[in-house]
Amino acid sequence: MSSKKSKFSIFLLSVVITVIALIGSSESFSHYRVHDELHFYNVKEGGSFNAMLEDFSLQPAHKFLLKVYMRVNDINIAQAGYYSIKNQSWKDFLFSVNKGDVVIFKLKIPSGKNFFEIKKILSESNLHNDCDNFKCLDDRYNFVEGTLKPDTYFYKDSDSLTKLLQQSQEEFYQLANSFWLDKSPNLPIKNLSDAVILASIVEKEAGNDNEKSVIAGVFLHRLSIGMKLQADPTIIYGLMPNFNGNITTANLKDKSNPYNTYQIQGLPPTPISTISQSSLEAVILGMKNEYLYFVAKGDGTHKFSKTYKEHLKAVRKYQLN
Repeated sequence: MSSKKSKFSIFLLSVVITVIALIGSSESFSHYRVHDELHFYNVKEGGSFNAMLEDFSLQPAHKFLLKVYMRVNDINIAQAGYYSIKNQSWKDFLFSVNKGDVVIFKLKIPSGKNFFEIKKILSESNLHNDCDNFKCLDDRYNFVEGTLKPDTYFYKDSDSLTKLLQQSQEEFYQLANSFWLDKSPNLPIKNLSDAVILASIVEKEAGNDNEKSVIAGVFLHRLSIGMKLQADPTIIYGLMPNFNGNITTANLKDKSNPYNTYQIQGLPPTPISTISQSSLEAVILGMKNEYLYFVAKGDGTHKFSKTYKEHLKAVRKYQLN
């Protein structure tokens, strides 16, 4: 009887030692790096840890150790999403998948970008494209170009593009409306939609924030006296997406281009880019000045002139030399 007890005790002890060794080995292996080259791993909806482990080139023994580790640590639910595995240990990765600590992606909508350019930015994101050609946006101003708020947005893998864009647009509307409530007296622009269009032109013309109020003042001055805006960026927008980089004499004379402010009177039909807060402020809170002309000096700034004669002199100095 005592011999049987002794054998059972030895057997039990060997089992305990084996279990402890397995747990220790699984804990040790859990500190190994998941992968040396991959940076992300996507757990699909309805996926399991078993299916996930099959995607990695693991030796059977290592796969077994990871399953032991998950059993001991009650890791049993694989939550769908995009996870970082760059320099990650199996321990951190498995716990992340179990808790759903997915990667948070970042999307930057810059100022001064049109929808042709923003489409490219969005195509390189991990958002679910449920907004074809920006049709999910509100066209309360009879346009949607220029109504996204330049900012950095954070999202999870396969989040709704519609939701992000509508959030951006609503934030822009709120910002523009808040400025419009405090608009400058005698502003030669009678509605907010026109102010947004002009602000987009200022956005594209200004080389720096410091000059935006002056450039806005020039355009407000031109509008107040019925002078054409004559803004090159509007012509370029009208030639998109096939603009080759050069504005020709034919482009300047083209009356069929509704964005050709050398030919049309007043503002073009829509904005031409996304608009920063400083450009909105420059137009809505600004006032006309005495300048009517400006020319780029080649260093990111402009030379402003009150008369055409002064302007021609500036052109010869900064553009023709």
